[in-house]
Amino acid sequence: MKYKFEPKSDLEKFGLKVHNLLVENFPRTFFVGGMVRDMLLGREVTDIDIATEAVPTQVVKTLRDNSIVCDDSNQMFGNLIARSGKLSIEITTLRKDLESTNRYPQVEFIKDPKIDSQRRDFTINALYFRPNTREILDFHNGLKDLKDGKIRFIGDPETRIKEDPLRVIRALRFALVLDFEIKNKTLQAIQNNFDAIKLLTKSRVRTEIKKIETDAQRKKLEEVIDSKKSLDSILKKT
Repeated sequence: MKYKFEPKSDLEKFGLKVHNLLVENFPRTFFVGGMVRDMLLGREVTDIDIATEAVPTQVVKTLRDNSIVCDDSNQMFGNLIARSGKLSIEITTLRKDLESTNRYPQVEFIKDPKIDSQRRDFTINALYFRPNTREILDFHNGLKDLKDGKIRFIGDPETRIKEDPLRVIRALRFALVLDFEIKNKTLQAIQNNFDAIKLLTKSRVRTEIKKIETDAQRKKLEEVIDSKKSLDSILKKT
């Protein structure tokens, strides 16, 4: 699939500037995740993530050589933040998560977006976009799920939830905000592992809830988190 990207907002213009600076020397550089999803749905882009083959030290040098402020406090995980005033963009080195005993896995930096995509949560969040060539890389049928309005985990849903129970809340948030249907295996895994959200800190849950745009949707998700009995109010389309 080809898509012509014409940046409209200051955030999108800043994102394209950062992308173009990186892609000049690191051709495996992409827009990825929610930005691509919302762009294709015609929704406002409110956050931008870039995935790149450049390792953190190379990203830092590229940004600072071009007078772009860079927060490198999480570079050991391959994450950096580019800033311009109030605008911020997350830049992550393509990576493979290694075995770990907590939610902060050890990572191996790689150059293959297909391998990188396997660690992402949902198919609709694993689309990689090259604005210069207009090419969208789709390794998990995310474009079809986007068209059909489906939410589906990449890989085994039970495993993905056990890796990070926040994914239960993220699935419910997307179902609410996008008015999408949660697919059967993902739905079953959420129902089976719903109590795992009790393991989450209040701050992580609160941060996820704040991403919801309307008060009504926010209240509905809060009700579900408080009581599993309310789960059908989100899942009823299935």
